[in-house]
Amino acid sequence: MSKKISLLSICLFLVFGNINVYAQTSSGINLCLNNGAVIAFFNGIKNTRREAVKTMVYLKEFYGETAPNGEKISYELLYNDSINLFEDLMEVFGQRMTELEFSARETLRDRYELFFDMINGDGPWYKKILDAVPASANIAAAFLDDVRLRTQEVLFSLMNNSPKNVNYAEHKTRIDNWIVEGKKLLFVAHSQGNLFANVAYDYAKGKVGEQSVKVLHVAPASFRTSGGHVLADWDLVIEGLRSIVGNLPRITHAIPSYSNRPAGVNGKKDRLGHGFVEIYINPNLFTSVDIGMYMDNALNSLKAPYAAQSGFFTATLTWGGSGDADLHVYEPDGTWVYYVNKQGNAGYLDIDDRGSNGPEHYYASCDANKIQTGVYAIKVANFARAKGSILRFG
Repeated sequence: MSKKISLLSICLFLVFGNINVYAQTSSGINLCLNNGAVIAFFNGIKNTRREAVKTMVYLKEFYGETAPNGEKISYELLYNDSINLFEDLMEVFGQRMTELEFSARETLRDRYELFFDMINGDGPWYKKILDAVPASANIAAAFLDDVRLRTQEVLFSLMNNSPKNVNYAEHKTRIDNWIVEGKKLLFVAHSQGNLFANVAYDYAKGKVGEQSVKVLHVAPASFRTSGGHVLADWDLVIEGLRSIVGNLPRITHAIPSYSNRPAGVNGKKDRLGHGFVEIYINPNLFTSVDIGMYMDNALNSLKAPYAAQSGFFTATLTWGGSGDADLHVYEPDGTWVYYVNKQGNAGYLDIDDRGSNGPEHYYASCDANKIQTGVYAIKVANFARAKGSILRFG
């Protein structure tokens, strides 16, 4: 059956100037750097994808891009969808706003961007409204109670009915990619993200062993932990959940009450004591010290998994569903590397997935005697009705 190359085409132009020598191989100079580590962040409850990305960026700024041993760190988001809870809380926000007296209600009409300010109780508009309409403080307090109770209800439901496969297929495919590339894995999870992190840990450990994957649980909304954890005593969300389910990880840190609590690096405080940025990686709280130390220890102890093959550069293809997509690479000398002809003159297609999700993987040789300068054309063919809207190159 012929294959129509139609979905995507990328060209890489490779040219050598000065070459840094890192190791010698029997066939020549090895041009490849260490594969490094991935810190994968599992977001907490009531996070849109945009909010989750912002939190991951704060984590990156908090810890940095270099491991204690000098290896490069890349940061990735393994998102879990909280949109139903988000919509529920937005509805609560709207309902509470209707209870305000007319002047305050008009000020807040359609101002849904104030939602998180209301939760944190620390936004400029919120303060302005309280100054103008002191009675609205009672509405805000009731709203915060609703937020806490609704959050606890959803977390309790998730704990008793493990998260379904909505996000799992994507998570597993991304993990497969990193394993193929020989990455060390450190999962950092917050709140409900810990439920997903436990499943991801079991999956990764089954493929590469516990020496290549570690987990840090932050404010864990789970009975089980697969690694170290950090939990503040004034985390009202988790402590409220504990009152419902009983057996949750122990408190590890005391933090100041809200009135004495320093703002996080985002300039905000969190009345619920649950925020990843406002509380847990807040440089003015000891929670951040222990999180940094745990990450140091984890990255120092991780061992690189056996990689399918590392290369001077690699092309890894995944897709978000069933079916078969194929990776095609045209090397500078014209050699066509694909599922029929896996061995090229400059590289090799070592993984060809024919079921679902991928990965497919091409690597260019690390041997200076084999790698070619010039243009590498990387193309994708949708061979057997590969489904899903997510198509990734790495």
